Amino acid sequence: MPNVKFYIDARTCPASREAIAGMLPDLRALICETLEVPPEACQFALIEVAGMDDQPQINTELQLLPSPTRTPDHLRGVAHRLRETLEQSTGVSVAVRMATLDPQTYVALK
Repeated sequence: MPNVKFYIDARTCPASREAIAGMLPDLRALICETLEVPPEACQFALIEVAGMDDQPQINTELQLLPSPTRTPDHLRGVAHRLRETLEQSTGVSVAVRMATLDPQTYVALK
């Protein structure tokens, strides 16, 4: 389970949205490899938003369950790779945020 949401500033849509949509298989492969999860565990959403001029044009948020291998340093490395990949493909500024969920209170129905 990583839950991945890309909040894309409306001023850069549809170009950024189309670029990210075309990259989804590669982004999923990167996340699956670096976080050691199967593809079916991933959920992606591309969401157009009204942003402010001084904010990154793409805000990427990942929610995931904890794992002994998902140390803060490891997650920072994953975030850097995601940000670099997205910035190179879209040409706009990107922020990446990750949050580890509490497995005791997390509920998911699929």
